[in-house]
This record gives sequence, C-alpha cells and structure tokens, in this order.
Amino acid sequence: MALVCAGFSAFVLALCLLGGAHFKRGAEQELYRETENTAQILMTTFDDVAANVDAILTRLAAQIPEQDVSAAREPELHRLLTRYALNTSMIGPAIIDRNGILIASARTDSVPKISMKDRNTFLIHAENPDESKLYISAPMQGLLTNEWSIQFSRPLRDETGTFYGVVLASYRLSHFIELYEKLKLSDHGMAGLTGKDGIVRIRSLSGEIGYGAAVPKIPLVYERVLAGEKKGTFYGRSNLDEVTRIGTFMVSPTTPFYASVGYDLDYLRARYIGFFYVLGLCWFVLTAAMIAAVAFVHRLEQAGQQNQLAVINAAIDERQKLSADMHDSIGASLATLLAQFTITNVNVTDVKRRIGEILMELRFLVDSAEPVDGDLNLVLGNVRHRMGSGIELSGIELLWHVSELPKIAGLTARDALSIKLILMEALSNVLHHSKATTVTVTADYGEPESQVVITVRDDGCGFNAADATSEGRGLSNMRKRVRTISIGGTLSIDSSPGQGTAVRIELTVPNGAAAP
Repeated sequence: MALVCAGFSAFVLALCLLGGAHFKRGAEQELYRETENTAQILMTTFDDVAANVDAILTRLAAQIPEQDVSAAREPELHRLLTRYALNTSMIGPAIIDRNGILIASARTDSVPKISMKDRNTFLIHAENPDESKLYISAPMQGLLTNEWSIQFSRPLRDETGTFYGVVLASYRLSHFIELYEKLKLSDHGMAGLTGKDGIVRIRSLSGEIGYGAAVPKIPLVYERVLAGEKKGTFYGRSNLDEVTRIGTFMVSPTTPFYASVGYDLDYLRARYIGFFYVLGLCWFVLTAAMIAAVAFVHRLEQAGQQNQLAVINAAIDERQKLSADMHDSIGASLATLLAQFTITNVNVTDVKRRIGEILMELRFLVDSAEPVDGDLNLVLGNVRHRMGSGIELSGIELLWHVSELPKIAGLTARDALSIKLILMEALSNVLHHSKATTVTVTADYGEPESQVVITVRDDGCGFNAADATSEGRGLSNMRKRVRTISIGGTLSIDSSPGQGTAVRIELTVPNGAAAP
C-alpha cells in the first residue's frame, strides 16, 4: 500500500510539474509576444518621426544655397522655415552657419546669435566633412526654448561638398513620454530606446521616466546589438539594479537605434504562480485522498481481521463454555449414576430416568450452540419439542398457551440455554414429583411493562415453598441460572401442598430491543 501511495503521488506530482512547466512556457511566450509588440510600436513610432524629420531637413537643405546662410538673410530664411513647422511636437526647424552660430529659426524672425558649435548637432557634421547623413542627438535642453527635446540635424554642403552650415529640427521629449505613458507599462516593466552610440534616448523603468547619457544602457542587449543581431529575446539579470528581466529587443532597419522591452521576473511569476498553487493543491488533495483511501482500506482489513478473530474467539469461548457445561452437568450426572451401580440394590426405573435426564441435558447443550437471534418462540418451541412427548407419555396433559413473542435484541445463546434449562427443570419436576394430571405453559409479552412472562403451572400435589428445606438442587439451579441471563430476569415459585405449583419467569426487555 505504501508503494501504491508513493507511486500514485509521484505520478500526480509528475503530471502537475509537466502541466506547470507547460503553463509557465505559455506564460513566457505570451510575455515575449507582448514585449515584441511594444518594442515594435516604439521602434516604428521613432522611425516614423525620424523619417518625417529627415524628409523635411533634406528638402530644406536642397532649398538653401550657401550665399543665403547669413544673418542678413534671416527674414527670408525665417519665412522658408515656417513653411515646414507644421507639427506641434516639433520645434524649429533652424539653421546654423559654418561657424556654429544660430542665424535663423522658424520659432521667431529675430533670433539671438547663439553659438552652438560645442553641440554634437554641429560638431558631428563639421568634423566629418565627407559624410552627409542624419544625426539624432541625445535628449538636451534647448537654448532658446528651455525645453527638453531630441534634435535631428543634417549638414549643408555645396556642389563640391564643402560644408557651410547645419539645418536642424527638434522633437519635444514630451511627445515620446506621452507615448510611453500610453503603452501603460506596469511598475514591473522596462522599455527603452537606445542608440548604437550607447546613449539611452528615453526609458521607462519601474514606472519612472529617464533619458539622456545619465541613464545607463543594458549591456546584456547592447552587446548583442553591436554583434549584429537584429531582433531577439533576453532573459537575465540586469547590472543596473540586479533584477532579472525577460523581454524582447528590436533594431531599427533605418536608424542606428534599437528598442528593448522587458518585465521583471516577479511580474512573470505573478502570471503563473497562482496556477502552480492550484496544481500543488490538487497534488496535495489527490495524495491525501489516496492516503485516506488506503488507510480506510487498511482499517477495513484490520476490522475484518478483528471480526474474524472475534468470531474465532467467540467460537473458542463457546466451546470452552460447552465443555465446562458438559463437565459440570453431564459429568456430574454420570458420576452420580455411576455411584448408584456401587450399591447392592439398583433401582432400574431410577437409572432409566437419570439416563433420560442426562440425554435431555446433552440435547440442550447441543442446542445452546445454535444461534437463536433473540427469538423466544424458537426457544420455547425447542423446549416443547424436547419435553412434550415425554410428558404426554407419562399420562400428563400438556396445555401450551404461548402468544407470538417479539424478538429481543441482545438475547444470547447462553441466555437461551439458561431459559431452556429452567423450563426443562420445571417440566421435569412436574413429570417426576408433582403427580399432576395437567401442566400448562403460558408465555405473554406485556408491552407497557416491557416484560416477557413465562409460566409453568401444574395441578399436582405441590409443596411448602416457604420451607427452605423443601427446596432441592433443581430449584437452586433454576435460581442460579436466571441470574445469568444478560437481559435481566427474575424467578418466582408459587406452591402449597395440594394446590399445585407455578414457576414464573419474568424477562426484562430493554428499551428499543423488541422487534416484531
């Protein structure tokens, strides 16, 4: 049974683990899909912004000749720039000359001549005269607007490739912050837009927005992007805050940027931990049920064994009692009979009577081994069968007035034997001592008194019941036997000379023990 329990528990546990692993993989795949969709939105939105701004700057660069890039041409440049300032999220565009001086802006038609030659939006193009490409800066605070923005710039070159200025436009950082807020990343999420230069343009981490070079990149993703991967998933510990994250990164096909989106491992666990608890509860309940079932079966087996042992012990006890009864009654009677043969004058009639009594006792002892199921009618019928013919052959009329008696729960075979022997003794006394012509046996059940009353009454010579010397061994045995009845009983003897004798047995019927 222990092996069956262990095997069943291991099997259920294996099923729970397999189911849990499958559900966990499903939760991971779902999280990967969510982070991929978010990264796609971030990357596509940024690429669209960069493509729109790049188209504007490219068109402007084609319309601004070298001779127009001067402070004297500011009004004309201002009018040109304003035609491209259509998006409310965009600041500018603006023009910087070859010396790094801001000379025109769509924001105002008279700008202070601010030097921007120390900013990357100018330096990148001035220091790389052979390159003509879009540059996207890290978030910075505008000198005129004092707003945080990401700046996009392109160089101005003549037909010979000579550098003569920069055209630029800025996108308000609030535009990207609103985008991150719309994505509704939880406090357990991380989403970032990072350039291949290693500078984080903007990132949401645990519900807080950060941007600029002060925000450290995630080496786990950054190194893979530099190695040439265009898209992938990650599952590892971040060196930023020692938090294990799971997510997706995606590299832009048009700009040197990539988006990375991930969630804390605790967020992933929260998605499947409840399922694991349910599986654990199922395993525990099924295992407990199996153990309980096995324990119940084991108890049933023990109860069966105990019942069998009780039956065996009862049989042994009954045999021992039967042996004791045979020794005490049959043995004593045979010893007395044997003693009669030692005397000179043997009364053959008395010997025959004693032998008949011994045979009757033997029959009663045999009957006592048979179950009676509390049926007093069966007990009385057995007495009539054993004694009736002998009484009638002796010339005594036997009147039998026994009503239908209830079955009494708790009436044992020993009780039935005691009742038989008492009645046997009473009828035997009628047969041998009473000189009666009629003997009447009555039995009735009084429901109000909850008693069964059995009476043996004869019309014989009787005796003085008040005289203790007149009570022989038979009457004494009858009184002893009535005291051994487990349900409770009393014996009374009513007799006087010339008036016959009445032996009355009253049996107590316990409450609820009587059945029809």
